[in-house]
Amino acid sequence: MMGTASKQKILFFHLLFCCLFLVVPVLISSRPPGEPFLTITRPFIRDIIGNVLLLGFGYVNYYILIPSFYFKKQYVFYTACIIICLLLVSLLPSVITGRNFPGFDGPPPPGFNRYAENMQLQTKWYNFLFNEIKHQLYLFVIALVFTLLLRIRMRLAEMKEEKLNAELSSLKAQINPHFLFNTLNSIYALTVKKDDRAGDAIIQLSGLMRYIIKDAHDYKIPLQKELEYIENYIALQKSRLGDTVKIHFSYEGDMEDKEIAPLILITYIENAFKYGVNPDENGEINISIAVDNTGVCLQVKNNKVRKSDKTISTGIGIENTSERLNLLYPAKHQLNIAEDEQHYSVTLTINLQ
Repeated sequence: MMGTASKQKILFFHLLFCCLFLVVPVLISSRPPGEPFLTITRPFIRDIIGNVLLLGFGYVNYYILIPSFYFKKQYVFYTACIIICLLLVSLLPSVITGRNFPGFDGPPPPGFNRYAENMQLQTKWYNFLFNEIKHQLYLFVIALVFTLLLRIRMRLAEMKEEKLNAELSSLKAQINPHFLFNTLNSIYALTVKKDDRAGDAIIQLSGLMRYIIKDAHDYKIPLQKELEYIENYIALQKSRLGDTVKIHFSYEGDMEDKEIAPLILITYIENAFKYGVNPDENGEINISIAVDNTGVCLQVKNNKVRKSDKTISTGIGIENTSERLNLLYPAKHQLNIAEDEQHYSVTLTINLQ
């Protein structure tokens, strides 16, 4: 939700833009030699009214016409509205300032037929309309194109944000129930044995679920929270798996004042547990996270084992995460995946600046 400070900042920029739009054309407009600066003449008032109407058209086009008709592909109606607006912007200033419209002063001369009179009047009206429209056409086209491009750009940004939010909601909804059930069973087993680790496991699971439900809904979150989530996840895996797999986890660097997209690192860690754990084989998983002034580097390496039906994963797909990386960090991340018959390794570097 937009804060008060952001709203005030946007309002300030709107007011500044309006003032510049109205004042600059007056300051740079040409004047006859010897005419005082800012002389209040009828053409001056007509230009001021025209600029006000152009400014109003820009806001109407941005907030009403484009969303209501252009984005709904009602192009004929949108074009008709634009033509009507152009006529109003071009002719209304002359109407308000009392400018004389084409006509005949008195009866036509003797021998002047009515057809020729009508043709002459039509020619005068065409010339009048052409001159009036030509006077405002340049700024009108600029206002039209500017508002159209700005609104399309905002539309694309909104669609991109909606897509990212939908993907994040999908990721949060894809938590594999087996992970929760197996973790709860492990906690229950620790409780039956009166193992002191049961309490820690409950706190870790609580922290993991709190992050998924509450913290991970933002566009970006503190890197420290993402790290705490990873720590809780790995600690729960250690409690559940016991000595069946060797798990090495380390991190270094200053996490403060850094933000990252939620659930962007965990995918590759989960993948290691998914394909690197089998109770009948010796498994080993190495996870390291390094943070520097520019960003974060994640390295994950695991031994390949035969896939077990009890593999644990929250279901967050590699392809989905790769797409999120391309959307959130274009040209600001590097992903290297290497594998052979025995090992699988991932190195992900993200520039967080």
